This record gives sequence, C-alpha cells and structure tokens, in this order.
Amino acid sequence: MTAAKPKELTFETRYGDIAALQWGTGKPKKILALHGWLDNAASFWHLAPLLVKHGFEITAIDFPGHGHSDHRAPGHNYGFIDYVIDIQAVVEQMDQPITLLCHSMGAAIAVMYAAAYPEQIKQMVLIENLGPVPPYQPGKAAESLREALDLWSKHSLEHKRFYSNIEQAIKARQQATPMDADIIKPLVERGLCQTTKGYHWRTDKRLRLRSFFRMSEQQVQEFLQASQIPTQLIIADPTTYALDYPMLKDRIKALNPDRLDKLPGDHHLHMTDAKTVAKSLIEFITNSKTE
Repeated sequence: MTAAKPKELTFETRYGDIAALQWGTGKPKKILALHGWLDNAASFWHLAPLLVKHGFEITAIDFPGHGHSDHRAPGHNYGFIDYVIDIQAVVEQMDQPITLLCHSMGAAIAVMYAAAYPEQIKQMVLIENLGPVPPYQPGKAAESLREALDLWSKHSLEHKRFYSNIEQAIKARQQATPMDADIIKPLVERGLCQTTKGYHWRTDKRLRLRSFFRMSEQQVQEFLQASQIPTQLIIADPTTYALDYPMLKDRIKALNPDRLDKLPGDHHLHMTDAKTVAKSLIEFITNSKTE
C-alpha cells in the first residue's frame, strides 16, 4: 500500500467491529487518530500521508455509528462516555505506548482516556477541542433529561433523504462544512451507503440525539488537569464555533499544554491546511521529551 491509498483494517471488539484506515503500515512511530462528530477516518486523508514521510504509521478509526464501523445495538444510544470504552478496545490491540492525534469530539474523548491510562499514551495532539460541550448547567438537570427523553421516544432510524450521486452528497456536506470538493470528497465517500434508492449517510441517526446526562465543568477540568502526558493543542485562529464558549481559557489553563498553536484556518484545518498542521505537530512530536 502507498501512503496515498490507505489499508483497510478492522478491530474486533465485544461491542462490534471498529473499522479503520492505516497509512504507512510498518513505520516505527505509531499514531492512533480519532475523528470528530459525524466525520470518519477519512478526516485524516490529507494529513496522514504527510506524516508517513517522517516515519509515522497512522491508524485512523471510525467511531461506532460512523464510517464503516458497526452501529450501537438496537435500543442503545451514543453516550459520550461510551466512546472511551471504544478507544480502550482499540488501544489494547495496538503496541503501546502510542501517540494520539485527535480532532474535535475525538480530542474530547482522548483527554478522558489519557487521564485514566497515561502509561498507554506517549504523546497527545488535540485539534480544536478540550472536552465535551456544553457541560451540565446547574438547575437544568431535570429539564435537559426530559428534552433528551422526548427526542429519544420519537426517533427513527429510517433514512428519508437520498442523493442520486456522490456530487450531490458533497454539495450537501459543504453546506455544513465549507471546503473545496476535492478536500472533502474522501470524507463524504466513506460516509455514504449506496442503495437502490440512491446514496444515504452511513452515520447512525441516533448520533444527532441529545445526551441524557452531561458532565459538570468541574469534572471536565479535573480530567484536563489529570493529564501528565506531553500534549499539544492546535486551535484555529480566529476562534471557531467549536471553541466559542466562556470556559475555554479556564480549560486551556487546566490542560496546560506543552505547546499551544493558533493557526489560521477553520474547524477542519487539519483537512483544509494539512501541510501547516503536519509541520506543527511533527515539530512537537520530534522535540517532545519522550523522544
């Protein structure tokens, strides 16, 4: 396999199969890449080949309900904390310690796992996130639970929207994630399922439902403070919608990253400006005290 054409992998777990893409198979330095909400492993399609040139093997998983991975069993939802169990199931099948490369939701989950199992993680690169948002709001517990339950009771897994071709799906995704078609195409293609009615998204529709419970801000910051792993935080400049919340400065202070990079771009800057992001994180990993 060349760096441009990744290898397809499957991690068998007690909870279902977790699909993955791997670039640079056999390279000495191992990276586990974790994508964001409603994305998939192809989120790293443009970044990974740049890292392979520097001796990295990048394994990017599809979280359950995303990409080619299995969906949660009927009757189950996608609680945020459950993704930590998914990371555990994958990491236990890899050589440790490893480096975590994480975007958005993947970064929020990685912080929690690294706090629990620091001996398994060599370094951590977080892109555009520091923890789950929004956190629990005091006085809103019962109201929030009722809203989540109301949505759950009405949800359907039936697909009602279909696209006649991939180009239509790309245009639809560009409405939510503006970027050039050639950049977003691998992400879209991996996220589609073809049927006799046309293409529909593979992502589990339950992913759009609300969480039944949310962690408090105190809990989030406790996880951030617990991490003693060499960590790099990469955020877009100007601040994007993903980090536009009042507790951002406090979270950065709690994490106290070894390196903080503010790079021009948007929430998916690891896709739209992969070269700049690659240069930044290679410098961090190479100069990290674990090397």
